[in-house]
Amino acid sequence: MMTEIEPWSPARSYSLYGLGNWGQGYVGINNKGNLTIFPNGPEGAEIDLFQLVEDVKARGIDLPVLFRFNGILRHRLQVMAEAFASAIAEHNYQGRYFPAFPIKVNQQRHIVDVLRKAGRKYSMGLEVGSKPELIAVLGIHDDPEALLLCNGYKDRDYIELALMSQKVGRNPVIIVEKLSELPLTLDVAEALGIRPNIAFRLRLTGRGSGRWEKSGGDRAKFGLTVSDIVEALSILENRNALDCLKLLHFHSGSQLTSISALRNSLREATQVYVQLKKRCENLAYLDIGGGLGVDYDGSKTNFESSMNYSLEEYARDVIWMIQEVCREAGVTDPHVVTEAGRAMTAYHSVLIFNTLGLANRFTDKCDSREVIEAANDSIVKSLGEALNDLSPKNCQETLHDAIALRNELLQKFNMGMVSIEDRALADRCFWALLNEICNKTGELNYVPEDLEALPGQLTDTYFCNLSVFQSIPDSWAIKQIFPIAPVHRHREKPERRVVIGDITCDSDGKIDRFPDLRDVNRYLLAHDLVDGEEYYFATFLVGAYQEILGDLHNLFGDTNAVHVEVQDGEISLSNVVRGDNVGEVLNYVQYDRGSLLESWRQAVERSVRGGNITPSESAEIMRKYSQAFDGYTYLSA
Repeated sequence: MMTEIEPWSPARSYSLYGLGNWGQGYVGINNKGNLTIFPNGPEGAEIDLFQLVEDVKARGIDLPVLFRFNGILRHRLQVMAEAFASAIAEHNYQGRYFPAFPIKVNQQRHIVDVLRKAGRKYSMGLEVGSKPELIAVLGIHDDPEALLLCNGYKDRDYIELALMSQKVGRNPVIIVEKLSELPLTLDVAEALGIRPNIAFRLRLTGRGSGRWEKSGGDRAKFGLTVSDIVEALSILENRNALDCLKLLHFHSGSQLTSISALRNSLREATQVYVQLKKRCENLAYLDIGGGLGVDYDGSKTNFESSMNYSLEEYARDVIWMIQEVCREAGVTDPHVVTEAGRAMTAYHSVLIFNTLGLANRFTDKCDSREVIEAANDSIVKSLGEALNDLSPKNCQETLHDAIALRNELLQKFNMGMVSIEDRALADRCFWALLNEICNKTGELNYVPEDLEALPGQLTDTYFCNLSVFQSIPDSWAIKQIFPIAPVHRHREKPERRVVIGDITCDSDGKIDRFPDLRDVNRYLLAHDLVDGEEYYFATFLVGAYQEILGDLHNLFGDTNAVHVEVQDGEISLSNVVRGDNVGEVLNYVQYDRGSLLESWRQAVERSVRGGNITPSESAEIMRKYSQAFDGYTYLSA
């Protein structure tokens, strides 16, 4: 084993937590050992995340808190537009690029507004997939050049609202998801005296790649088959409406892990486009949907939490493939639309939560001599001797012996032959022994399989002030991996292997899967907790889907959210969105504050009459109960 000479440093923490692998230049560590955020990209201003946490706490904003860095939203949109501009110039592509934001990814008003304003220079569109989303967007989408993409299943009201906006200077495109929507759209448009902008959503035969690959292919939920499209063309022709077809849309699936799947989808979709273009002269847009991935683990592979391509490669392949098919067919290059909502928003949100305590102490050390001297049972003494005699050469043999000794001790304990004190001593020694075996394996040239599994089994639980179900539901629901790192203390070596438990009373309320370049890590390295000092974690890449998918398990509501801006080097909190209070979440599930207060008042009054409490005590009980409705749903410091 090589002796560790170099002291621990922020640079080593930067490498350990993979910040350079998944952070895209937005995350760093300063000389103080605190995480930093670069909201305007790696060349821009730097924000000390630990200091930011302390600042918002001083303003009375409690943890957990979700920081939304508006600059990252603008920067993501910028780098996407620049990637396509570069690809268009490189290939002398004749069409334009139009980004669109599908608001289902994150419908928070402040986020949509930041993107909408930043997107004006690119004529960025908005995509909606339901009537409520349409209603929200109609009130804010004020760029007449930008597309308003109307997706999802539609009824007459949905279509009427969308088409009426055309009379108010909007640019709605009705994307036909199923064949019955087409005649309905034409009927409504005719009644309103409007020539509608119509799009077909193509159901691809080929699938995407990764976790959501089944959203494409013949069995996909959405879209028109080629047979449907041929029939739809006949409907347009019979209604004298071929000129209304403006856009062809397809979607390969969210979080495409492999670039080859995108190429296959593009070739199939563009072939459909060029054949439609020959019948419909006004067809000018090819909307390739979402799918641009986010590298959650930083491995740059086709693993389900990664992607084996860069943004620049994605843009070049899109432009090259479309152009190749169009030139072969003698068709003008279409304008390209993307709906890469995940890639736009994932990076901008960082969830900060504090640690409340420690459980399952599997990494504590134990003095072998103290065990031998204090033990009354011979088996416990044997465990102490095994700990004392441990070496790299006998690691595997000692592991087998330790397991056998513990099993024998448990049998004796269950028969009443071992005291509870000896049992406690044996447990401490056993786990300390396994932990030392785990540490010694680092000195071996070859690590046997049973030793290799030890680190993931020897983890402590840090209980933290968050609800996984509310703030990072994909971690629980689909085992999505999110990067997590301590916010501070990166000048100290983190030596405790931990998993994170939340404050819900649910055994699934934990995070025990973490990014690793080779696989999924079953623990996170963290620092020892210090009495009287706060210890904060940051979870990254939570800006896409997590907020809107969050649920109210145990009635833990939305967290406080703070929008952060950097202007002329000055940090400002542009918006503070207070999280749910207790009264609000109770109202969500039909508990009325007034009726609860009255019911509780009557119960308190009965206790007064029964002599159990004094009138002054009843007043204090009522005050505390009433005050609780206005409190944060999470735990206070």
